[in-house]
Amino acid sequence: MTYRPSRRDRPMKKRGCIITTGTPYSFVQAVLAAGIVLGLMLSAVFAANAGGKPIRMTAAGTSKLPERIDASGYDAIFDAGVIDPRLILGTELPVIYGMDLEEISAQERIEADLPQTDIFFDVLPDDIKLEILGFANDVPKEFIINEKGPQILIYHTHTQEAYRQVIGKEYVEASAWRTAEIGSSVVAVGARLKKELESHGFSVMHNMTNHEPPKLGTAYTRSLETMKKYERDNASISVFIDVHRDAYGDIAKGSQDYVMINGQPCARIMFVVGTGEAHSQKPNFESNYKLALAVTNQLESIKKGFTRPIRVKTGRYNQHVSDMCLLIEVGHNANSLEQALNATRYIALALSRVLEPKKS
Repeated sequence: MTYRPSRRDRPMKKRGCIITTGTPYSFVQAVLAAGIVLGLMLSAVFAANAGGKPIRMTAAGTSKLPERIDASGYDAIFDAGVIDPRLILGTELPVIYGMDLEEISAQERIEADLPQTDIFFDVLPDDIKLEILGFANDVPKEFIINEKGPQILIYHTHTQEAYRQVIGKEYVEASAWRTAEIGSSVVAVGARLKKELESHGFSVMHNMTNHEPPKLGTAYTRSLETMKKYERDNASISVFIDVHRDAYGDIAKGSQDYVMINGQPCARIMFVVGTGEAHSQKPNFESNYKLALAVTNQLESIKKGFTRPIRVKTGRYNQHVSDMCLLIEVGHNANSLEQALNATRYIALALSRVLEPKKS
């Protein structure tokens, strides 16, 4: 059994709003206690000011976020403008994400240079926030997958999510930013991700079932049945990847929200982690968060600004099926399908650096 040091033995480093300290434990306790009390008081003030809207906590402070409904019909938050300093630059200086800045090659990558990732909290109970802040700086976890048999399932809870219409590559809309044409939706992104992962030696299955009918709001119930069927029929699968795309309110501005890697425009990536607050069977959100964090850090080592902060929500998103579940937002509806497809090459590369086949 691997020794896991107690909170008393473990130093805390700064990431997001986490405290950095190398001082004696008793002093750390006092500082943390004072910080928690102050944080709870501030949370009450911010909640009152924000009218109950989600808050993002970062090293730079706490910001109120504009409310919107994404193209999936769910409450969502767009972390633009004053929220993400990288995106502030992108919106004030058009196409800065299209400029090849500070790209880091795989050969130059070293663990010490991996970025520190902000945590994007939705409205969560304070004890959950503190728990996440507590384990976010743990020693990196190893993610071991089976060596033989199918290892990864890619599927789509919101199968008809689509991207910005591009002249010459138009699709027929089922509704705004959605299509039943699998070659123009997130299904095409999942198919490309499967191909890219297989190029790294992974055994991948891709399910293209349309889980949206008869009602979008119950799609997770049907995608859960798909996951369980694959789990029953393929016991070797341990990684479940639900591929989505996010939504962006200002299409003209959002069309400039991408990064350039090796001369190709790539949609930016964000992971969503659910804590399952309303469910009796909750996900292992610590493991799922750490997997999302590990992949996020690898993507940032490939290209700074490639990702948006990990978003932690109270939903479950079927992430209780495995301790290696990923909900990945590959770009948004202001990106083109081409930008999303280009990003899959690097998602697969990042996963290849994180997932380790178990040696028999």
